[in-house]
Amino acid sequence: MNFPLNAFHAIGLDATLLISLLIGVGFGFMLERGGFGSSKVLSGIFYARDWRVLKVMFTAIVTAMIGLYAAQGMGWVMMDQIAFRPTYLGGQVVGGLLLGIGFVTAGYCPGTSMVGLVSGKIDAAFVMLGILLGIGVFEEFFTTFVGLRDWGEMGRVSLSDWMGIPTGIVVLMVVAMALGAFALVGWLERQRQANLRPLRRWAGSGSAVAGAVLVAAVQFAGPGDARPMGPDPADASLSSTAITPQTLAAWMVEGDNGYLMIDLRSAVDAVEFPQAWVMAAVQLTDLRQRPDLPTDRVLLLVDASDDGSAREVADVLRDSGMDARALAGGAKAWHRDILEAEDGGPAARALRMMSSGKSPLLDGSAPPPVPKVKTPPPTRAKKKGGDCS
Repeated sequence: MNFPLNAFHAIGLDATLLISLLIGVGFGFMLERGGFGSSKVLSGIFYARDWRVLKVMFTAIVTAMIGLYAAQGMGWVMMDQIAFRPTYLGGQVVGGLLLGIGFVTAGYCPGTSMVGLVSGKIDAAFVMLGILLGIGVFEEFFTTFVGLRDWGEMGRVSLSDWMGIPTGIVVLMVVAMALGAFALVGWLERQRQANLRPLRRWAGSGSAVAGAVLVAAVQFAGPGDARPMGPDPADASLSSTAITPQTLAAWMVEGDNGYLMIDLRSAVDAVEFPQAWVMAAVQLTDLRQRPDLPTDRVLLLVDASDDGSAREVADVLRDSGMDARALAGGAKAWHRDILEAEDGGPAARALRMMSSGKSPLLDGSAPPPVPKVKTPPPTRAKKKGGDCS
């Protein structure tokens, strides 16, 4: 069995929403029972009076990380198909600072403010109003903030990708960081409570060490595929100018908007990709006719059956500084491996399931307008004779 179930098994949108609602209610209930519906408890960490926030957050991170990567090592979870947000240094650093300032000032983060609101806390209601106001301001002045938001784009990258080390090592590093934080907090608490029981003091550390040993053993010796986050390993056998139909299907399932498809076939044939630009190869290879193309997105060229035209155009565009690639096998491979395949892999199954439910991915909606093609300047006829008089 592969997870997530809503992508790889037809449990339906209604069931997915119901499961999400139940998880959300349970999560909010546990936050409230843990005291996180009170701004006094949440703000206590900033004044070194209450360390519950640090303990709960680190425990949640370590538990989720160990459980997720252990399940990956056992072959239960396919990490390549789990969506996570791309990294934008500008927006996330500035947004993190604003969130921190708001957290210190109000004593709530967005999630706990909702818990406080449901619990009847008046201060949480004002925090929610502030959140809604901030969302409105950002939407109203989006064009002003978009440059800062997109600054420092790194794509979908994990810590192991960025640091160039195995995923299991990153997990062990985070566990070690949590142990260090727990040890420091325990020392601070012992200054106020000298009679802290030894069993309670070492229970959390022992659990974390046991979890670290488990994830290390499963990662390096487990029976699963243990695929790391990042590009599809199937792409390794291809050149850097091509992607597989399975990778494109995964992009569609994940709602990735970091690419633009350009179909080199005629408009009559280009029916599989309604959101693609339909352009002739000469319009892209001739600088006099080439329209303005986005430089911040992957340009994915599609031909009929990978006859070489898409790769040639990709080479020309890449020489101009653009990230251009070709669909391996062309539209023929897309039909064979994705649309008409009996299986085709988890992404293909998920895409077929979504398209059968009238998904906007393949609903036949009108494609975006193709930019105007530059018209080559007219050739002037040479003047007869050489007299300048």
